[in-house]
Amino acid sequence: MIAAKEKITAGQFMIVVIQAQIGVGILFLPSSVESVARNDAWISILLAGMAALLLSVVMWGLNRRFPTMTLFEFLPKLLGKFAGKIVQIFYGLAFILECSMVLVLFTDVVRDWIFPITPRWVILGLMLATALYMARENIRLIARFFVLTFGLIFVLILIAAYAYKDANILYILPINESGISNVLKGMLRSMNSLYGFEMILLCYPYVKGGSKGILKATLFACVFSTLVYSFMVFMCLIVFSPEELKIIPQPVLYMVKALSFTVIERADLYFLTIWTVVVITTVMAYLYMGAKAVASIFGKKKHAGAVPYVALLILCISLYPHDQELINKMQIIVGIIAAIALVVLPFLLLCISYLFRIKGKEGAEG
Repeated sequence: MIAAKEKITAGQFMIVVIQAQIGVGILFLPSSVESVARNDAWISILLAGMAALLLSVVMWGLNRRFPTMTLFEFLPKLLGKFAGKIVQIFYGLAFILECSMVLVLFTDVVRDWIFPITPRWVILGLMLATALYMARENIRLIARFFVLTFGLIFVLILIAAYAYKDANILYILPINESGISNVLKGMLRSMNSLYGFEMILLCYPYVKGGSKGILKATLFACVFSTLVYSFMVFMCLIVFSPEELKIIPQPVLYMVKALSFTVIERADLYFLTIWTVVVITTVMAYLYMGAKAVASIFGKKKHAGAVPYVALLILCISLYPHDQELINKMQIIVGIIAAIALVVLPFLLLCISYLFRIKGKEGAEG
């Protein structure tokens, strides 16, 4: 039984999911998706958001069958001890690699824009040390920190929105010029940035209220994150010409750098400072999930003891890709593993639960 002091409200859970979703994708998504879907990139983001909503419903439906258990607690019930342990290891690997990928991309931006001669291990170490401090705590304390920093996302939106004065709406015309196939390819590229809704698999029993409230919180979070990413991509599409976007790796930063305020110079550095805090929350979320997975694998009830070891493993993995070719390969590998863990497995587990009528004691709740 989970103590009341460890539970969070549906509103706090919504913010936890948002903070897990919004991170490095703010800077990388516009150029990544535009390279495939071109001026229809914003449509790809919206479609990816719809896919995220569907996947969230699948995960919610799975958790609703086991309302008092987390993913790692009901896996043995669905698959047996041996197969359940294998899937636990796979999920742990997925969370750890996703966290490593976030840190790799973050480090590249920081070295390119602020600290070009600072060793990568220093930047990675500082980020992980900061994330480790909070990831050791229970979900309630983590949620409170996420609520505290949530407003920074709106600051990023406001800074980017100021670039509208240099916009040319004609850049996105004609709509659907790239074709449906390219829009769908762009949607697939967008999915990695919208992952984070899998927090429901570990947080469901910790959220106060009925299952409908948890579903609403998850769906609202996905809608909010989709709109934020769509806004950032749309702004880049109408500020930069298609030819410029082809050669700009982080268009959001170049867009912000061009802004001129009366009092503030180099708005891109302020943007990066705020963005760093937003990325830290994403790292915390995945470090927490990775530690929960490792603790479960070794039969530990508390995840705090596993956090330092998981952080060290993430540091080692993050140090390996030292050039763009290796980073691209890592993105492909992480994308495949995440797709299996967050798309294929939840659907299969839900089917097994219904086919064999396996559910928790309160499975009809909500």
